[in-house]
Amino acid sequence: MKGLLRSLSGYAGFRAFSSRGELRLDGVKDIIAVASGKGGVGKSTTAVNLAVALANMCQLKVGLLDADIYGPSVPTMMQIHEKPDVTEDKKMIPIEMYAVKCMSMGLLVEKDAPIVWRGPMVMNALEKLTRGVHWGNLDILVVDMPPGTGDTQISMTQRLQLSGALIVSTPQDVALIDARRGARMFAKVQVPILGFIENMSCFKCPHCGEPSYIFGKGGARKTANEMGLECIAEIPLEGDIRESSDEGLPIVLSAPNLAVSRAYSDLAHKVVDKLKGLAEQQSPHMEFHL
Repeated sequence: MKGLLRSLSGYAGFRAFSSRGELRLDGVKDIIAVASGKGGVGKSTTAVNLAVALANMCQLKVGLLDADIYGPSVPTMMQIHEKPDVTEDKKMIPIEMYAVKCMSMGLLVEKDAPIVWRGPMVMNALEKLTRGVHWGNLDILVVDMPPGTGDTQISMTQRLQLSGALIVSTPQDVALIDARRGARMFAKVQVPILGFIENMSCFKCPHCGEPSYIFGKGGARKTANEMGLECIAEIPLEGDIRESSDEGLPIVLSAPNLAVSRAYSDLAHKVVDKLKGLAEQQSPHMEFHL
């Protein structure tokens, strides 16, 4: 493991991925990005619960890649404390939790250690976290993307054959402005957008169940419609989801009957249907290089 970490500091540049086969990960059928233009909108919580729902409710073989190098959240949210083992050919073995194979930079460094790396080292780290991992056979690899639309995000779309992207936003205008940018970035590199996810769509009172639209109402749905896209999920804000995330037990498993858990489960089934539809409509995926 120390050898792998040391190799991240010796950046030699990415090789140019040009053929269709090189963009794929061995054994992985579909790769989907869970993205947002802005941090703090619940992207990682969405990615975690979506991955767990796909594995447990849809009975699929699922992986979860935490591509947020500077702020990895998956180890905490999935209650993973051990470091990954390494195969004889120097590939890391993802940690399996809740039937999901997980990999994150947070598994390779100390919990409170800051990641103070420049762009080239980040790119090399992402290469190790994707092609340097023995994922095995997966139906879907969920990628928790870092927020924003910079070099890291563009490089991920160039170096992985993404089947589609989900755009996470809260209903408020200040978040939706950046969500639009994120959606346009994926459109520019010809990655299909599976839909918008409106997170924290409303706050449900734990006493009476009355919804309060503290971040606005229907903003993501309106934005999606304006862009010719679809809002495929509205995830309510409930106190239990904060507690479950901090405890490392995804809400879809800890409280499956809550409205937020049902929303994640419905989202998982919609994602599966979207991927099936794309597979039927499209010839082999187009490749695009900036």
